[in-house]
Amino acid sequence: MNTTYFMVQSTMIEIAKQKGALLTPTAFQAALIAEFGDVDQLCQEVRYWDLQFQPLTVMPEKRRVAYLVQGTCGHFELSYARFRQNLDQRGAPPAGKLTFTIPGPTLRSLWWCGKETASNDVLVYYPGNEWRSISDKDFEVYLISIPLADFASYSARCGMPDADPRLLQTVFMAPQSLLAQAQTVLFPLLMPAPYFDTLKLDGLVEDLIGCWLAQTGLKPRKAEPHKSKLAISKILEKIDAGETHHLNIPELCAGMGLSRRALEIAFKEKFGVGPAAFVKSWKMAQSRRLLMQADPQKISVADVMAEHGFVHVGQFATDYKRWFQELPSETLSRSPIGSL
Repeated sequence: MNTTYFMVQSTMIEIAKQKGALLTPTAFQAALIAEFGDVDQLCQEVRYWDLQFQPLTVMPEKRRVAYLVQGTCGHFELSYARFRQNLDQRGAPPAGKLTFTIPGPTLRSLWWCGKETASNDVLVYYPGNEWRSISDKDFEVYLISIPLADFASYSARCGMPDADPRLLQTVFMAPQSLLAQAQTVLFPLLMPAPYFDTLKLDGLVEDLIGCWLAQTGLKPRKAEPHKSKLAISKILEKIDAGETHHLNIPELCAGMGLSRRALEIAFKEKFGVGPAAFVKSWKMAQSRRLLMQADPQKISVADVMAEHGFVHVGQFATDYKRWFQELPSETLSRSPIGSL
């Protein structure tokens, strides 16, 4: 692999000469620094991103779901996130920004936009493109965003002034040296009062874009999808379409010539839970959201159960309390509509 784009120091010196810049630290302007015990609260308070997360496993009582740091330094948007629960994640990235997601030390793999990514893959979010990922129970990431309009100047520095980011792959493999550089440059996000050298941030972005451009000629291998992958895709499609009420997993497996055991193994390998638990987690999360937004004078817990295909009242109440540390009736009674 060409190593010219890793010459960070010489690039930074040249930029400093051209701009008359001084290697002085710049304060981080924090927009959000918080721990979250609830996924919905996280989605409501997060900055820059439009998120919709769903828990896939029960969160142990009194344990935090996530720790999040977000803010700006110069024209860079910087974030650090660590999640401690299996999550079905989807949303839209920052408007008008090109965002790079660098894996942290605990991230092993991630199912992202239909791809299985590895611990040395950098993910690229293009503005306006919705995404979906499913994560393991403990992973962390660093993120750095730049104005989309700045991409042309960075690509010109890398010798490809006409590159179009919309035509590039959304995942690229980074060498360990670049990942270590990124984690070192962005590590101040974990400190109480972060300061950053904006030239190092600038150099990091140039190196990330250089690595990205260097792999433009790589083509992913085209392989016939395995039956288990097709079944997983079918289940996710039905969930997205809201067709979980009559989703029959044994029938789906039989129709595709796939054993239930094979699908169970494939789901657990990718998402950490089996298909039935995955579907149930989605239905539980949707039930909670409906209860939180319902008018107690017009909608009952039984109505919400029927909406999402739950039949046994006692089992639903037990499962709900195990997931959310309160009974469904308590959630409904706290609905802001009912308090008006």
